[in-house]
Amino acid sequence: MDELDYNTCNATFRSLTDQQRLMAEETSRQIGAGADLELTSYGCGFGMFELELIARVPRRTVWFQGVDTNGEAVARLRAELAGLPKVRGHRVFTASMSDITDRRIAATEYGLFVQSLCYLGADDGMAVLKEARNRHRRLFVAVTPLNRLNGPFADSLAQQGVVRPLFAQTLAEELTRFGMGFMSVTVDAEIVVPVSEPSQRLLEFLTFARHQPWSGGTSRAELLDAVSELGTRAAGEIRVPHPVELFTIR
Repeated sequence: MDELDYNTCNATFRSLTDQQRLMAEETSRQIGAGADLELTSYGCGFGMFELELIARVPRRTVWFQGVDTNGEAVARLRAELAGLPKVRGHRVFTASMSDITDRRIAATEYGLFVQSLCYLGADDGMAVLKEARNRHRRLFVAVTPLNRLNGPFADSLAQQGVVRPLFAQTLAEELTRFGMGFMSVTVDAEIVVPVSEPSQRLLEFLTFARHQPWSGGTSRAELLDAVSELGTRAAGEIRVPHPVELFTIR
């Protein structure tokens, strides 16, 4: 994604979907009310989902721990957390999910993987989950199904040598194979793209959706046709299914 700024494309994509809000609402509902929450997020990135969850969850205080490979994201998330009165303490540091045995990672009540496990193949991903289950009473794992929208992302993972990435169906199969008890809820999110969107934002959306520089036509008509191929177009909007499966593992 060299031709356009990644963060700009990410922000445009997120502005057009209700997935993060709906996921935060469902996760918050499952956590429930109480006094304090101790939460660890693996692959937390800039913490956009985590910050929304902290704001929504009906707990009076939160102790947060986050792990990510992006040093810039880690630094920015630390600064964000430091300014939140609800956060009684936090620890965010740079590490990969393969470092899950790192002694810096403290045991907490909840562990969270938000669309981060799909970057791992089934063998590596399940090894991470089994270790995480030893550290946390409950795990929340959010992964997407393999569909038209994320097909190019799956192709990219295959080119990188990732074998059987943990999209929703594969994760369910692996959890069953290993006898790990779980329940799952489908969060029926969608992307809504007004056909009046400027060409630049359409280009940013397509670039992020494909996780690579957009190589198609860049006229307004061509960009709208490309977005329309992902969903249905009616009443001045293009609606693209954007579901996510939220697994709860005990």
